Amino acid sequence: MLKTIILLTQTVQQQRPLANLLREFNPDLAFCSALSAQDLAAIAPDILRDARLVSFANDIPVSQKFLLRLGHGAYKFHVAPVQYPGLPASHDDSEDPRCFSAIAQSIAIWPDCRRVVGLETVTVPDDATPTERERLIFTRLAHLFWRMSSLIARDAEIRGIIDSTESKPTFAQMN
Repeated sequence: MLKTIILLTQTVQQQRPLANLLREFNPDLAFCSALSAQDLAAIAPDILRDARLVSFANDIPVSQKFLLRLGHGAYKFHVAPVQYPGLPASHDDSEDPRCFSAIAQSIAIWPDCRRVVGLETVTVPDDATPTERERLIFTRLAHLFWRMSSLIARDAEIRGIIDSTESKPTFAQMN
C-alpha cells in the first residue's frame, strides 16, 4: 500500500505546494523531502517499501539501488526541448526550436522500461524574453503535474502513453 511520496525537487519552496496538491487526493500520505542524492540516501529502507519517488524539475540521478528498494515506482517531471519525446533525435533541423515538451516519465533501471506517462507541449513566442520563456515552460510543467496528481497520489501504476517502440504520439495524447 502506498504510504509515502518522496518529493525530489529543485528547491525547498516547491515541496509544500506539491505535497498539498497530492494530499487532496490521498490525505493519508506521508511525505519525505529531498533536494539531493544524499537526501535520498538518508531515507530509511523500511519507508522505501511503501513509497513512490516523484522528481519534479530536478536532474539529480537516482541510484539503481534506491530504485530497486522503492515499492511503488518512480516518476520524473521534466522539460525537454523536443517536440516528440520518446523518438530518436532528428538528423535534420526540422524540430521547432521554440517547441518544448513537459514530460512525466517513469524512472527505471533499464532504459527500455522507461515510458512517458504524461505529456504537454508549449511553443514559446519569438518575442518572449528569457524570463517569460522560463515562466511559460515551468507553468506547463506545473500544469502537467496538477493534471496527473490524482494518479500519482493513488496506489496504482501509471500507464504509459508512449513506449520505446511507439512512433509519434497522437494529438489527443499531447494535450
